[in-house]
Amino acid sequence: MSDEPASLGERGRRMWRESLAIWSLTPAHLVLLEEACRIADRLELLDSILRASSADVNTDVTQFPDIWGVLGESRQQSAALKALLAEIRQGQYGASPATVDPTGGAGVSDLTARIARKQAEG
Repeated sequence: MSDEPASLGERGRRMWRESLAIWSLTPAHLVLLEEACRIADRLELLDSILRASSADVNTDVTQFPDIWGVLGESRQQSAALKALLAEIRQGQYGASPATVDPTGGAGVSDLTARIARKQAEG
């Protein structure tokens, strides 16, 4: 099991541990997982800001730009997390954790390389 990155918060550490318990990841996918865990921590922070702000919201429109900025950033971070998790899962698709190729996974680039090898073999 890979060492847990020291910079992760509580949510990121939990995501790291639980992900490694179910996935067998290549070094490249571990980098993606670490970034996904950081984003999970960031989303936790943004959520706490939104919760605190929503308790204080009134009809004063001068407050809304700050709230909309945090909401926008939260949406962007959520989209980034979704994309990273999809990339990590793609490396696992169609392969049990024991059969994942440690040199590249089961993604599109790996498939292209396998096709090229088969064509070269004849």
